[in-house]
Amino acid sequence: MYLPTYILNIYFSTQIYYFELKFHICRMGCGVPISRSRASTEIDGLSELSLSSKHKNDSGTRTSEVQPSHLRHEVPRRSMEGLEEQIKATIYGQCIGDAIGLLTEFMSKTVVRKHYGKLRELEFSHKVSDGHRDRWDVGDWTDDSDHMILIMQSLTDMRGKVSPVDFAKKLYDWSQKGFVELGDRVGMGLGRTTHEILSQRKYVSNPQETAKDIWIKRGRTDAPNGAVMRTSILGIHEWWDVAKVAKNAAVICQASHYDPRCQASAVAVSVAISIMFQKKKQHYDDKARRYDVKRIITDAYSLASKYVDEETVKPELLWYMSCTDIRSLKLDDEDTMGYTFKCLGAGFWALKQNDFRTAIEQLVREGGDADTNCAVAGALLGCKISTRKAFPETWFSDLANRMWLREQIQRYIDIHNRMYCDALNDQGSRHPLGSQY
Repeated sequence: MYLPTYILNIYFSTQIYYFELKFHICRMGCGVPISRSRASTEIDGLSELSLSSKHKNDSGTRTSEVQPSHLRHEVPRRSMEGLEEQIKATIYGQCIGDAIGLLTEFMSKTVVRKHYGKLRELEFSHKVSDGHRDRWDVGDWTDDSDHMILIMQSLTDMRGKVSPVDFAKKLYDWSQKGFVELGDRVGMGLGRTTHEILSQRKYVSNPQETAKDIWIKRGRTDAPNGAVMRTSILGIHEWWDVAKVAKNAAVICQASHYDPRCQASAVAVSVAISIMFQKKKQHYDDKARRYDVKRIITDAYSLASKYVDEETVKPELLWYMSCTDIRSLKLDDEDTMGYTFKCLGAGFWALKQNDFRTAIEQLVREGGDADTNCAVAGALLGCKISTRKAFPETWFSDLANRMWLREQIQRYIDIHNRMYCDALNDQGSRHPLGSQY
């Protein structure tokens, strides 16, 4: 349920290369443009921005509050076929959104109209040639989805255990060499915050403390979108237990982005995904096959808001999650395009839509940090639609490295299915296919 407007009120470039150069000089004090490519050896800080509000809470989390009774742990029974289809729709949705978003990443809306304004529909092959976009193959996703895949691989290798240390090791290794099997020479797209954290000697052994130290060093102001962009897989993992989903999302967020706003963003997206997987009657009309998106947002906010202490931040969080006019987000604003709540707002705006192409294309045409915004939006809307058949055929078939991605997803699904059957068995409700796992 949305809060009434009066309550919310009370609470609260002609060349893209020149634009990137100007932006980096302004935000990072560097005179050399920084790229987000697999092949480049430079570091990109464009997607890692900060706003000025400070947080006095050192811990960054509050997990002691009791969650709403209708969100408490009870393992729903679902078919394996339906679950696997929704898992794939969520992950493919993220990667497709990421890849198509690259078309306008870091562009202003004026530049977007110049390059793509006459196109009725957008395809990967429409990507304009410039010093930034040429570094990726047509149809390739960027670091946003790479990091989500790193979490998925960690969950698979750890046999379901959520380990910030294992993720940190994988993130560090990826930063050095990327995905070698895909021909990467180095992992690229690292934002300013993540790059600084990875450069600390103790990071791999103690990622959360390192991230906290960097956050404090910077005056507790950095709240970039580098954690929310990768969190969708944590909404899938242990989706039957919303409390665990929230905790897992916050813990992995803290491994690089300690600001409470970053944690709240990751929790909000992950919890919304887990709620959609649960398909409980208060969130899903089984006969109409339709989600109650307003109720999902209300319940996701109720948990995410516990991760921020400043009362002024909570209405801001709710405003972004409740956004119905994409223009109000000003996603191409040069100084704030990488703010975590902007990406969050784009994702929850997309959740309110019904057609994947229409929604994602509208976000792409808004410019800004479009690949990140569309990655989160694609995951949320893909989860809601719950089938890859809703994706534009060309976006799915032309997605680069799709077969490799399918293998990574299937490896994770094997772990997921085993954990789900164990959860049902522990509850005394054996799944008919449980003996296979």
